[in-house]
Amino acid sequence: MLIDADVHCTINCIDELIPYLPVVWQRYVKESGFKGPGGSAYPKMKPYAARADAHPPSGKIPGGDLAFMQQQHFDHWKIDYAVMNPLYAVDILPNLDFSAAMCAAANDFLIECWYEQDPRMIGSMIVPWGDADMAVREIERVGDHPSVRQIIFSVCTGALYGQRHFHPIWAAAEKHGLLIGIHWGGVQPAMATGARPSFYLEHHVNLAQSAMAHVVSLVSEGVFQKYPALKVSIIECGIAWLPALMWRFDKDWRGCRLEVPWLDRPPSEIIRESFRFTTQPIEEPENPEHLKQTLEHIGSDDMPMFATDYPHWDFDAPDRALRPFRLGEALEHRIFSENAATWYGIE
Repeated sequence: MLIDADVHCTINCIDELIPYLPVVWQRYVKESGFKGPGGSAYPKMKPYAARADAHPPSGKIPGGDLAFMQQQHFDHWKIDYAVMNPLYAVDILPNLDFSAAMCAAANDFLIECWYEQDPRMIGSMIVPWGDADMAVREIERVGDHPSVRQIIFSVCTGALYGQRHFHPIWAAAEKHGLLIGIHWGGVQPAMATGARPSFYLEHHVNLAQSAMAHVVSLVSEGVFQKYPALKVSIIECGIAWLPALMWRFDKDWRGCRLEVPWLDRPPSEIIRESFRFTTQPIEEPENPEHLKQTLEHIGSDDMPMFATDYPHWDFDAPDRALRPFRLGEALEHRIFSENAATWYGIE
């Protein structure tokens, strides 16, 4: 079995969502000229941050043509299942009522036109997280659909996901058995300083820091004590930083336990239980042994899940990614199939 834990389907244009919007919001879109959420402030090396060969002959944007994706990606690589992560930033629109309507329309479109069309797809839904009540209503509305197994968030939104105004969302996710996917990208600079980097290179590298901030926030705020069945996937943010983060977190927790009395065991144990990390773009040292050592330092073979990031320019091909590092047949089996199958409940 081959499972790809990060594939991007997308919405080509606002016209695809018009039929799924209430009449009042159809009128709003048409009269305001709204074209969809804005793009990145950084040129991403390639149009739509996509591989040159991922532009469909139909003229749709990369990731926007179902038949082309099935042929070029699913069938070509013989992928058994793929976690679909739509990056359509209507969850951050400042008008929360409009955001909720757009999230619902996007979810209905994705379910009907993508997830229900191919049983290999494990779907993600979008929620208007700026208002927890609205987000919970959307989870209640579509969270039990058999094609939907995850709620997708961007890693860099100016929020910390452990903080308590998010907890009703995590409660609803746990109730419906939905995973939380926190994916590379977003409209805000990385968490480290709050300042906007000058270059896409900086932005691309620094978002790993935002992933670290969310991991620490979710654990420190006691999210997994309140919602022990909640699962979080950190997607496209690397993994080699994880051992050092866990070591530091455990050390500092020993000195600061007084202010977080709900943390009844070392944070590294909670991270190993409650988080998984996709491999793309995995850090690739010149010496293959260093990557093996890094994965050993994580302390669990359960945590890495293979991902291609199709159709983006830094795509990892299944026959090339990780293979040169000779991780061993047992670990490769876990990374390329077993870990994601267990995490996402694939039988």
